[in-house]
Amino acid sequence: MPKLTKEFWNSKSEIIEAAVKGWDPIQRLPKLLKEAYPDFKVVEFGFCSEADMPEWMSQGWIPLAADHFEVDEFNKSDIPSRFGLHEVGGRIKWRDNTLMVMGKDFREDLKNARNQHHEDQYRASVEDKKYASPQDPRKDEMAKYAESSLESSIIQPKRGPGRPPNKK
Repeated sequence: MPKLTKEFWNSKSEIIEAAVKGWDPIQRLPKLLKEAYPDFKVVEFGFCSEADMPEWMSQGWIPLAADHFEVDEFNKSDIPSRFGLHEVGGRIKWRDNTLMVMGKDFREDLKNARNQHHEDQYRASVEDKKYASPQDPRKDEMAKYAESSLESSIIQPKRGPGRPPNKK
């Protein structure tokens, strides 16, 4: 994979205009990397703090290795004083945040699993009304007492008088 040079970074108008308009590396850097490297189109990027690193890694995120992206070339561009990246232990960091990657397919599967779990919990608490965890050793006894107190209804917003007519 060819490394991105200072010329590539300086050719981007948004980087050149960063001093005037601002530039958010957390949002824009992943988009520029996907543009520069077609292989990165199959991954999702994210930045996480050191405190969140164990949770992110347990969900399937991995740190982007420094050999995939030349940090020094980025820092040679016109914006390193504000947006400089640095390499710590082979990981790319911006301030206290580590650049992480995850395969898009895995990310979609993870989101679908979360959504399905949420739907199961919602159905159990609202539609089924009575629910006891299948892992509970006293689930038959608990099912007699378990009933959701959540009530749902459709609320229609009140319409006001509308905009007053123009006075001529």
